[in-house]
Amino acid sequence: MHTLKELILKNIFISLFTLAILTSACKKEDEVVQQRDVQEQAIEDNQTLEAYLETHFYNYKDFENPDFKGAIVFDSISTENISKTPLIDQVKKKIISVQTSGGDFINHTLYYLVAREGIGQSPSAVDSTYLSYEGLLTDDLVFDSSKTPVWFDLTQVVRGFREAMPNFKAGAYNVNDDNTIEFYGFGQGAFFIPSGLGYFSRSAGSIPAYSPLIFKVNLYVINPTDHDGDGIPSAEEYDNDGDGGPDDTDGDGTPDYLDADN
Repeated sequence: MHTLKELILKNIFISLFTLAILTSACKKEDEVVQQRDVQEQAIEDNQTLEAYLETHFYNYKDFENPDFKGAIVFDSISTENISKTPLIDQVKKKIISVQTSGGDFINHTLYYLVAREGIGQSPSAVDSTYLSYEGLLTDDLVFDSSKTPVWFDLTQVVRGFREAMPNFKAGAYNVNDDNTIEFYGFGQGAFFIPSGLGYFSRSAGSIPAYSPLIFKVNLYVINPTDHDGDGIPSAEEYDNDGDGGPDDTDGDGTPDYLDADN
């Protein structure tokens, strides 16, 4: 009988490929994007996200059935479904302060939807998570997805993704006789990220600069991390000053969570 770790290691190459979609943001050399004001962009992004949330709903009736095993589906509110509850009435908010290059702190609003909370443990913002996901823009264009679960080290994804994941919980699993894994009780939801918590002025693949991002996720397993193996969880060494990035308290150029000597 294989362990869960052995059974899902086969997805590591898929994970590395799909992780690059979330972490890379390389522009073409001849592409010039004018830098916008962070405060003004945060306001514009919030208006864009709220407009989406006000005009779309998800299949919440399906999730009232505890035996439902399907995915989250978004649809626009129109004449035939005018009675549906819009997402804006079902999401929660998290205000995240982002420090600009000039040293100012600008508040950004992250919205998240918990369709199913999950029965397990919540990850920290820097743990490793085993999940499936779909990423889309506010025009409903899907820019990336993986129905097959993959591992994401949350230190390597955009800040909005990292900040949203602690709002969900992992599930549990059974290993079948043929060594396939059946998950149950896992967290399902979505989050809506302003560009200031995503790529901001950078483009990434089919994601244009200054794009708010939407992710649907199913969270199956979490692995609490100790990246430098010093016996201190990475969650205690990553962002104690609240700026969203890794700490480097001894100033040696190596972040605390990767610095076994600190």
